[in-house]
Amino acid sequence: MAAMVRKSCYIGFSYFAGLFLCTIGWGRNNAVFALASACVAITAFALFKRYRKHIALCFVSFLIAVGVNTAYTHIFYDKLTALDGKTVTVKGEITDISYIGSDTCRLSVNGTVGGVKGRLNFYADDIEYDYYDNIVATVKVSRIKDSINFKSEQYNRPKGVFLQGSTAESIEVTGGGNTILRSIMHYRDKMFMLINDIIGGDEGGFAAAMLCGDKTELSKQTKLTVYRSGIGHIFSVSGTHVVIISAMIGWLMQKLSKDKRVIFAVQTVAIWAFAVFAGFSVSVVRAAVMLTLVTAAPLLYRRPDPANTLCLCAVVILTLSPYAAADSSFLLSFTAAFVISVVCPKAAALVKGEGILYSLERQAVNAVTILLCTMPVQLMFFSEISLVAPLSNILLVPVCTLALGLTVITAVTGGAEVIAYPVLTVVKYLLKVVLFLAELFSKFSFAYLPRGVRPLGLVMLVTCLVPVAVMFLRKSVKLGAFCTALMLVCWTAVYNFSLAFGGSVKIVVMPKGNAVQAVLYDKTKGMVFDMGSKGKLNSGMESFLELYGIKELKGAFIESEQYYTITKYNEQMTIRPDRFYINGEPDNDSELPFMTGAQLDWNGVKIEALEDGYKITTEGCVVTIEKGSVIINGRNLDTTDEEYPLMIDMKNSQIRRTDYGFAYGFGSW
Repeated sequence: MAAMVRKSCYIGFSYFAGLFLCTIGWGRNNAVFALASACVAITAFALFKRYRKHIALCFVSFLIAVGVNTAYTHIFYDKLTALDGKTVTVKGEITDISYIGSDTCRLSVNGTVGGVKGRLNFYADDIEYDYYDNIVATVKVSRIKDSINFKSEQYNRPKGVFLQGSTAESIEVTGGGNTILRSIMHYRDKMFMLINDIIGGDEGGFAAAMLCGDKTELSKQTKLTVYRSGIGHIFSVSGTHVVIISAMIGWLMQKLSKDKRVIFAVQTVAIWAFAVFAGFSVSVVRAAVMLTLVTAAPLLYRRPDPANTLCLCAVVILTLSPYAAADSSFLLSFTAAFVISVVCPKAAALVKGEGILYSLERQAVNAVTILLCTMPVQLMFFSEISLVAPLSNILLVPVCTLALGLTVITAVTGGAEVIAYPVLTVVKYLLKVVLFLAELFSKFSFAYLPRGVRPLGLVMLVTCLVPVAVMFLRKSVKLGAFCTALMLVCWTAVYNFSLAFGGSVKIVVMPKGNAVQAVLYDKTKGMVFDMGSKGKLNSGMESFLELYGIKELKGAFIESEQYYTITKYNEQMTIRPDRFYINGEPDNDSELPFMTGAQLDWNGVKIEALEDGYKITTEGCVVTIEKGSVIINGRNLDTTDEEYPLMIDMKNSQIRRTDYGFAYGFGSW
């Protein structure tokens, strides 16, 4: 009989697999998953007699996961979504407050919604609210749904948020809540403001984001640059932060006490206080649970095992929030933690030798291993994949970690000016270097690849783990490095081949009632059409541009309200149109008149302004885009009720509904 080692791993992975499948299946196929797992278990039980205990343990864990998902869906999700469109009573504690202007604020409340335990975000008149105030409010709620601009349901559902509220009809503060948690939140806000006041600019926003997880003070372009350079994970308050804080508190306590129990108690309180400080994000909760278990192990006379500890953390978190199995933060956090704690030590051990060169080689092996092993998760959730991530992580993450450590010193010392000013000044210049190099790396033509280009996403998914597998099977870092280089060349070749030979002129139509925003594109260049949308779908458009690698907008055709719409494009888009074609008199050199009947030839495509829209013509295909409709070679399609973008391939006159969120594959073409 095979020995049962690492039982927690068998339980954890099976439990996660069951919850993941049930969650991405929206709970519709739970019975099918349970039956299929039983068939697989019975077959495996008969074929692999040595591993019957393992098989039974995995099957039971998987089955429990299906049951947990089913129960959670019935008890919470179904009852909460049944309140759609109703006015209900909300009772609970205010966990977050966001002031949005016009004497209005956005409140996040954790408690009961219509008598069902849940969380709700809604708007209220801006009066004196405080964190963890107990409130009772009357709010009309609606089910959160995906839109072209933002996949709100896909984002919020894994976090256990299913409803959103309008402005509260009535609201009453019934008393103060947890004063300790309130004080921690006040301290977070104080540190956030202090960091931004002293450092300022994108560097201040970067430092505040690293410590508090709040990226509101970072410009959109800077965030995009940081993610494209491959170090966007530094914004996620996670294990690095918890380890730094725990190490500092542990070092200080060792100077004050020799009692391991006292040290453990103080460290644990500090860790979980920081978890509150960071808003209980999935990554920081995972790190807090892990570090608590690791520091408790010696007191319980147990040797901590990273894989077992990580799997126990997953079981705890997923039991409390079953839908988190499909959350990008959860998946990336746990995948990266597993790779760093289990895979990377074995990979680095293949590098033999001592000295700085061998140390750099180990770092490179670790960085590439993390990138490739987390690639499947990145391909599920992100539009672009950074290929310079290993280089930027080796060079920039240590600098970011130093900056984070200094920022933590500022927070631990109470933000005293005598310490804060010199320390944060050093942080400012460290982050100037980071942002400069991040911008430099992101400008490389090979820095990132858009996963939506066919068949690039599928090729990346199939091949991403090949170099890691080769390295371990052959026990050769050099062979793994060769395979990695070959794979990157393959990805780049597939991308360029797709652009050079597989592309055709396409149009993506994004409807919003009668209004329409559309993108005409050929390879990496495009043109925008705005008919009554006034830039309201800019966020959805940017997601599409990133996914399909459109890097230039040569122009934008604005049908009405030119000044307001052009301002929206210039302020909100990271890829701004080179010029604007307007149905009126231009105000500056970036605007050109394009009245009814005007024509323009762009890359062999003829564009003509109509009275109520635009006609786009290529050889064999004529597309007319109007408010509320699209006409392809005489076929009329009403778009007023469309919820998804429509993609038109002008080469074969085909049109289909498409999407570019999680669980919708790698693009439509």
